[in-house]
Amino acid sequence: MITRKSDTKENKRAIWVSSIMRWSLGLLFIAMGFIHSKEEDAWVIQVFGLIILITGFIRPRCCIDDNCKI
Repeated sequence: MITRKSDTKENKRAIWVSSIMRWSLGLLFIAMGFIHSKEEDAWVIQVFGLIILITGFIRPRCCIDDNCKI
């Protein structure tokens, strides 16, 4: 998936925490969009949540392997 065999235990933990946070935030925004679906621009919140949810499947590059560039 998003981890590699060469990753250390700490790197795998950081990757999973980042992914779980993104998935949770994405689902939260999508749920907020459905709650406010009667409003005209609620689709924007849903699309934003979908983008965050999808980025949870991408391997984060920041702060892994002592390469912290924020």
